[in-house]
Amino acid sequence: MSPLENEETIMSERPKLVASRAAVPTPSHPNLGTPERTVSLLAGTLLIANGLRQGGLRGWPQVLLGACAAWRGYSGTCRIKRALTHTPFEQAFEQDRDWSGSKIISRSITVGKPREEVFAFCRNPGNLGALVPWIDAIEQTGEHTYRWVAHGPMDKTLHCDIEQNEPKDGSKLHWTAGPGTRFKHDIQMHFNDAPAGRGTQLKVIVACQAPLGAAGYALAAAISKFSDKALLHLLRSIKQQLETGEVSTNRMHASGTKDFLFVHPAKEAPQTPPYQPSTGGNA
Repeated sequence: MSPLENEETIMSERPKLVASRAAVPTPSHPNLGTPERTVSLLAGTLLIANGLRQGGLRGWPQVLLGACAAWRGYSGTCRIKRALTHTPFEQAFEQDRDWSGSKIISRSITVGKPREEVFAFCRNPGNLGALVPWIDAIEQTGEHTYRWVAHGPMDKTLHCDIEQNEPKDGSKLHWTAGPGTRFKHDIQMHFNDAPAGRGTQLKVIVACQAPLGAAGYALAAAISKFSDKALLHLLRSIKQQLETGEVSTNRMHASGTKDFLFVHPAKEAPQTPPYQPSTGGNA
């Protein structure tokens, strides 16, 4: 097997790592090395001693800070370091894409419809955009490129150019940020037959480039908390739309907000065929 084929095989298996959960640091499972623990203990001891000597408003904050540092060294755990540590999948992804940093979120859901039907629905950007509350329009700018138009805070209009790569055997869809995009994104949607004929297992992996080192990763991690909820909302809406033919009102837009999706095809670009639900499948 050639190095390229071997790399593709590894990448095809890597999404499994996204579902893994890193162990929470505890005294029995520390995430600090001996040098870090030693420095924390020494710094904490000095701060406590200096704070007790000074006393008053200047001394007690040092005592508290020193106590935190001493506990950090004694327990060997640091949640801040854990929050800023890239997951194994993120590290592998960064190496494969040659990114300086990345933040990745992943969600999955089982849809009670055949894989071909779920794939056909998700392949059409208009079907997905219609389920995202803040998307105002999708403009088809090329054969495989789309400009997503969204309304942001303070009534600002945001644009994002997305390139939809050629589908892979009805089992994977792949979107990447267009050339010149300031913050690169990589989105993968995997389709697998669910066990016991229960429909389709749909898994989405969203990767966002996180520049500026630890500060950029921390910012991306904070934003990902919102993105994770939005992704879960989208998957639940896809499931409900395919299984029932509609999305309940509590998942739709708030009163007074725009909720209509316009798709403007490019003059020379073929339109994506509209979604046609099948009559079969497991519900």
